[in-house]
Amino acid sequence: MSEQRLPMLPMWRVDHIEPSPEMLALRANGPIHRVRFPSGGEGWWVTGYDEAKAVLSDAAFRPSGMPPAAFTPATVILGSPGWLGSHEGSEHARLRTIVAPAFSSCRVKLLAQQVEAIAAQLFETLAAQPQPADLRRHLSFPLPAMVISALMGVLYEDHAFFAGLSDKVMTHQHESGQRNAARLAWEELRAYIRRKMRDKRQDPGDNLLTDLLGAVDQGKATEEEAIGLAAGMLVAGHETTVSQIEFGLLAMFRHPQQRERLVGDPSLVDKAVEEILRMYPPGAGWDGIMRYPKTDVTIAGMHIPAESKVLVGLPATSFDPRHFDDPEIFDIGRETKPHLAFSYGPHYCLGVELARLELKVVFGSIFQRFPALRLAVAPEELKLRKEIITGGFEAFPVLW
Repeated sequence: MSEQRLPMLPMWRVDHIEPSPEMLALRANGPIHRVRFPSGGEGWWVTGYDEAKAVLSDAAFRPSGMPPAAFTPATVILGSPGWLGSHEGSEHARLRTIVAPAFSSCRVKLLAQQVEAIAAQLFETLAAQPQPADLRRHLSFPLPAMVISALMGVLYEDHAFFAGLSDKVMTHQHESGQRNAARLAWEELRAYIRRKMRDKRQDPGDNLLTDLLGAVDQGKATEEEAIGLAAGMLVAGHETTVSQIEFGLLAMFRHPQQRERLVGDPSLVDKAVEEILRMYPPGAGWDGIMRYPKTDVTIAGMHIPAESKVLVGLPATSFDPRHFDDPEIFDIGRETKPHLAFSYGPHYCLGVELARLELKVVFGSIFQRFPALRLAVAPEELKLRKEIITGGFEAFPVLW
């Protein structure tokens, strides 16, 4: 296949929400495809469910952020102590074990009442606004930010500061200016965490920063590794959930019959959240996780040279009919089958239980509080944050 005829990423969703017809057509032709990336480089895009799982769990593939990486957010923090995406094998397992207890099912269950109280408070704040109001400003952004702040042990009032730095770190970096800005943002975020951890020496508590200080004192991690772990959790702990709330609401607006099912039977909320995660994960038009094979490999009969770019297209895997029946249909009563919205293998998302809790709280109660909730603009008028790897919208105006 000539360079000119290679499929080009990104493949944008229709009205920001429905799967790209180009992606569906390409996926139907097989589970892996040679493509061209926005930077102009070539590589492979894995769209098959089983093939994606195999790549993500195979130690023959170097994780994103390990050399020789493309210009992605992981490049900026390449080699940064404590950034989980830059480690593999026993080192990755050691660092992951340090932070995993903070996101365990038991710890998250203890947060449930707090998350419900935060959501209820934000619902009332939204209700007090003149219409139309920006749901992003009054709900989808502050909820995850307040929760991760509480979990970390930092002030919610700092959220605008760390969220701004997080956006810069998570921007697609195709130009040197963007890369320099992202590097500076990452270092500033680490400096912020360093200050907060030193404060915890004098004022410890039941939070992640205090836990990390304990790991340093016990010789399980260096101070720089602990800072990197905390910074990584702060970046990852709110960005994706903000976007997921917005995409989930847009999905419900797009499918009013499914919304009515959920309102009529609140017990469907668990399945509804999983269907939202499966079909409408956050991100843009070429989302996924980059991997680099250490040696020549074969995927679905296709030869992949060592050190090639292999993008595991997690959203695309949700439309693999070998795993999901009628995958293009949004069905909140669907028989639950595991999806890959939280990745797979050693780098499976640590915050999965926390994200699910936040989404269940929102979708389990928002339509009871706002029965007539709807978009104030046509879906195509929403402005997608295309440069941010987690996507989401610049604003989400609603009426009720």
